[in-house]
Amino acid sequence: MLKRGFRKWFSVMAIMLVLLAVATGGAMAELPQEVRAQNGMVAAAHPLAAEAGIEILKAGGNAVDAGVATAFAIGVVEPNASGLGGEGMIVIYLADGEKAAVIDYRSTSPATAAEAFAGKGTPGTGWPSVATPGLVAGLASALEQYGTMTLAEVLQPAIRLAEEGFPIGATLAQCIEDKYETILEDPGLAATFLDDGLPPLEGWVLVNPGLAWSLRKIAEEGPDAFYHGEIAEKIVAASEANGGYITLDDLANYRAVTRWPARGNYRGYDIFSAPPPVGGATLVEVLHIAENFDIGADAFPNAQSIHYLSESIKPAFRDYRKYVCDPDFVYVPVQEMTSKDYARERALQINPDRMTPADDIEAGEFPKKAALAPTGTEGAQYESPSTTHMSVIDKDRNMVAITQTISSFFGAGVMVEDTGVILNNEMANFTTAMTSGNSIAPNKRMRTQIAPTLVLRDGKPFLSIGTPGAGRIVPTLSQLLINMIDFDMGLQEAINAPRFYVREGRDTFQYEPRFPENVLEDLRKMGYPIDEDSARGEYDLYFGGAQGVMVDPETGELIGAADPRRDGAAVGY
Repeated sequence: MLKRGFRKWFSVMAIMLVLLAVATGGAMAELPQEVRAQNGMVAAAHPLAAEAGIEILKAGGNAVDAGVATAFAIGVVEPNASGLGGEGMIVIYLADGEKAAVIDYRSTSPATAAEAFAGKGTPGTGWPSVATPGLVAGLASALEQYGTMTLAEVLQPAIRLAEEGFPIGATLAQCIEDKYETILEDPGLAATFLDDGLPPLEGWVLVNPGLAWSLRKIAEEGPDAFYHGEIAEKIVAASEANGGYITLDDLANYRAVTRWPARGNYRGYDIFSAPPPVGGATLVEVLHIAENFDIGADAFPNAQSIHYLSESIKPAFRDYRKYVCDPDFVYVPVQEMTSKDYARERALQINPDRMTPADDIEAGEFPKKAALAPTGTEGAQYESPSTTHMSVIDKDRNMVAITQTISSFFGAGVMVEDTGVILNNEMANFTTAMTSGNSIAPNKRMRTQIAPTLVLRDGKPFLSIGTPGAGRIVPTLSQLLINMIDFDMGLQEAINAPRFYVREGRDTFQYEPRFPENVLEDLRKMGYPIDEDSARGEYDLYFGGAQGVMVDPETGELIGAADPRRDGAAVGY
């Protein structure tokens, strides 16, 4: 009791020091500054992960090599949000040959889980909520197809971090404290993340020998170690012992999929984003609708531009709900949704002076195979912000954008003992209605809104960007791109700017309170229901934690930026 009381007192004192620093304009109140470099840049949600990517670039690797190294390393230093038991998508642009591709390593439903939960709500936590992980297969596939180094080489920074340990930051320490009861209930999590049975303080050195063992096995044996070998056997044994559904067949049958990007063009900038079953096509649709309005007519921020963007987001999300799902199971009308002719039709329905009530917004109707039934109810974890993003550009201006996740913070709340593998709870992202394209089926990918994105300017590499944030991902990314393109902001300025969130199913408007009161009052006059409950924090993680790298079109330098809403860093050389 004395120890717990002392730790509580210490935490309170630390909070008071932070508040004092903010009040007095101390160093802790400073916002991130953009980073400039010539040869390579990595932006990630943890500085040690960004440094891992730079280590690979300095060793002669390309952006894909560095991206894969960063993606494995982030699972070590930000284990609450990503890791071997998770999933994601990587968007790649190779400057030589102007080639763009996407590797989809979204998790899939175990076959027996699909039978058990058909037409029912899927669990939000615990072993039954675990989907078949895709991260190892996806990163290995990206490296094999587009990288220049071996899997063993790019895994070395992650292995070193897991073996030697690292001092945890305030964000991870707080996350462990927030998830204390969940961690305490799982022997593997408790042994790894608790300090003598209690949440550790910032600065505590986290060593993860089990994860180091798994990473070494993958380095030595390749992805087969995870899907066919000893790691697979440990996952299945633990799942069977605890009421989970993953089998050896589920792991052996998993495949990462190479897909075409969702493509668009906003005011001359070419957009490449992650396609269904995730949110890149929706991002393109939002931008195509918004392009029909003079967003930048007045200085940022102003109510009219916020209104036009809000009204562009809502119909795009009606289409997302109705049509976006695993394209290997159901036809998804990507070309129709991202058509500029269709965007013009949607723009004509927008009243420039009034917010459209949620009940008046309908999904588009597309011919032939595209018509699907309403999507039913989203899973409980739909609003989880616990994803992570990495951006990389190398000396040859190859670009990579990676967004990956284990869904909720600490995923399903379970770790496979002796492996360091924290398993996801992605099953909650299937829809309950079996008439929906997002209904559960064996080996099917559930939809989410992640949207790692690359941008070309005048046909040349310009920007790698992405963010976590669940339902806020696409609205946040659309604001970031509009900030840069319409309001001529720099990358760091665009990331720092205040954000808002609207959605298609409710008449709500949430925002960071740095918007001027006159802008909010103008929005109220348009019908937006802004009240005392609408404001979030000044820089609120609810609105995502973007990481980005861009090419300065004037100097050719690389510019990296990190989001003040989340731990992160841009590192260049």
